[in-house]
Amino acid sequence: MTEQATIMPHAAAPELHAHAASLVNQGIAVHQQGRVLEAEPFYRDALKLVEDHPDALHMLAVVHSQKGQQAEAERLVRRALQVLPDNTAYHNTLGRVLLLQNRFDEGLQSLERALELAPQNPEAHYNLGDAMLAQGKAREAETRFRRALQLKPSHAMAAYGLGRALWVRGDEPGALPWFQLASLQSPADLTLQNQLAVAYMALGHRDDALAAFERLLAAAPNSPEVQCNVGVLHGHNNRLKAIEHFIKALQLQPTMPTAQDGYIEIARQLCLWDDFLATTTANALAGVRERLASGQGAQFRAFTALYLPFTAEEKFAVARSESLKLAYDAGEPLHGEAARRDGRLRIGYVSADARNHPVGHLLQGMFELHDRERFEIFFYSTGVDDGSPQRRAIQGSVEHFIEARGVTSAELAQRIAADGVQVLVDLMGHTADSRMAVLARRPAPVQMHYLGFPGSTGADFVDYLIVDPVLMPPERRELRSEAAIYLPVYQVNSHRSLPPGPTYRRRDFGLGEDWFLYYTFNNNYKIDPEIYALWMRVLKAVPRGRLALLATDAKVVERLRGEARRHGVDPDRLLFAGYMDQPSNLARQKLMDLFLDTPAYNAGATAADALWSGTPLLTTRGDTYITRVGESLLHHLGLDELVTPDLQTYERLAIELAEQPGRLAELKRKLAAALPSASLYDTAGQVRRIEEGYSRAWNLYANGNEKQDITLA
Repeated sequence: MTEQATIMPHAAAPELHAHAASLVNQGIAVHQQGRVLEAEPFYRDALKLVEDHPDALHMLAVVHSQKGQQAEAERLVRRALQVLPDNTAYHNTLGRVLLLQNRFDEGLQSLERALELAPQNPEAHYNLGDAMLAQGKAREAETRFRRALQLKPSHAMAAYGLGRALWVRGDEPGALPWFQLASLQSPADLTLQNQLAVAYMALGHRDDALAAFERLLAAAPNSPEVQCNVGVLHGHNNRLKAIEHFIKALQLQPTMPTAQDGYIEIARQLCLWDDFLATTTANALAGVRERLASGQGAQFRAFTALYLPFTAEEKFAVARSESLKLAYDAGEPLHGEAARRDGRLRIGYVSADARNHPVGHLLQGMFELHDRERFEIFFYSTGVDDGSPQRRAIQGSVEHFIEARGVTSAELAQRIAADGVQVLVDLMGHTADSRMAVLARRPAPVQMHYLGFPGSTGADFVDYLIVDPVLMPPERRELRSEAAIYLPVYQVNSHRSLPPGPTYRRRDFGLGEDWFLYYTFNNNYKIDPEIYALWMRVLKAVPRGRLALLATDAKVVERLRGEARRHGVDPDRLLFAGYMDQPSNLARQKLMDLFLDTPAYNAGATAADALWSGTPLLTTRGDTYITRVGESLLHHLGLDELVTPDLQTYERLAIELAEQPGRLAELKRKLAAALPSASLYDTAGQVRRIEEGYSRAWNLYANGNEKQDITLA
């Protein structure tokens, strides 16, 4: 905004020019107080006196832009430029108006012209930086913001912009001081205060984040963005409080993607299957589909999309959208001379799950079996050290265990490149604590994903996906961006290396000897109202049936009991199991009769536990990776009859297996016969196959060939 009107000679009388200039200055004084609509009449009155008064035209354009009327704003500022074609402020405003119409190339041209006219103008540098950042050019934007701050150290928006640019580039700790500076310089700007609170939260400064959000809630209780962010803050340790804030955000703005995403995740974890969840889910599905159809980003987490009723194509598109954001301004590949060093093939793993976690359970026996004569293994651990047996096993069995928790993605990528890693294997994908931003910087020549995210990453910077032909059928190539490394069965397991567990009897847990024990130990978010209603129908059809679930939370237990009562089932027929160490948990599962899979999001490591314990698993055939995991494991073990084509068959078979004990006993005998030779539980054999996949992928790259599907017997 100009601070003083500039009057040019005009055919109108000098006194009219003077009066018009006075009106414009009065309008600017009101405008600078944020009273946009009150300023507008002053500019219009000035134009009644001098119809082409350039500053009046310009300021009226600013008003229209702030009112969201960009076409009219463009018309007015272009009229001002006809009078004063070399006015830097006018070119600045035109550039911003064009950007708001998504005309990025034209907008940048106007902003660059403004900078040519006034190279010492901090506003010109700031505006150009802001435009570059909007286009994903964070490096160029950083340069402009820094120059703006050199020229005007008190420029709060330039400090905010610099923080955003550094954040996008992966230097989150480096961004924080600039967000702090911006908030100090402009304490009344809620956008800057909200960004600071979000930065505190993302960097783990919980107390600072909570204090900042409390100030924001007091100042702007009706801000959906603030309510949503407070929900995110409470999401990990106070889910009921988080739900309250997500609901408030959605009441204020029902179409807000981040609030929809956060609410759905926690409502599913808490089994809050009410009308609000149904409405929010429907709105989220419609919003994502509309944004994807219009070429926008999904603005929705790929992990949450996995357990919602999107099509296979839509889930891939959401994952691709998330990966494209990470790839913005990632720069040139970091790998270089170090990756060309001779010696053993250097394999790097990146994961936050070297701990008591399902992925940690699967991997704990894998690393000690790598062939150290052929492979040099690096493990970059980005998660907590929980002191678990899984953590100790992984840390003690890799050649180079690098503690990388708290290291920025940019720094970690530099470290991996300096280590000369040739094949980098991400074990997280689009899950919590993801480090996909590391892979976006291309620290290794060959990059892969395995296990963590059950689907294609959608990332051009991930070359291979380690799967099997059931999970990712070769004929559905359009559902993945990566080439596939096909194992006979996708999982690697460590069950054979586990210490023996105790020997339990049913009476140890107060279980009836004549009960038919159905169970699922899947996380709550995998259970939806449809499958729960089906399970209740099964219990009603099988009077001696009982259903065991994980007891994750007392309120969830009561909620599930209430749902059983609502379906006409005695809630005492539900059993709730606490957490145990893995050997004890496996021993407990030997007492069960049938594992009921969750069709919308299959069991993974939990399914492997059930099968290893000798308990058959019942699942359905889906059309995505995550809905075909059960089929993958059962097909490998020769138990295809437990893969049902639909929910009706699933329900019927669950009842029949309880009523026909001989049939269930035959399935258990068949499973027991398959286990000793199954590749699924042959850790050493799976590691040899995976190593062969690494070698073949590297040789393709080293010989100058394009990536291609690799099938391993």
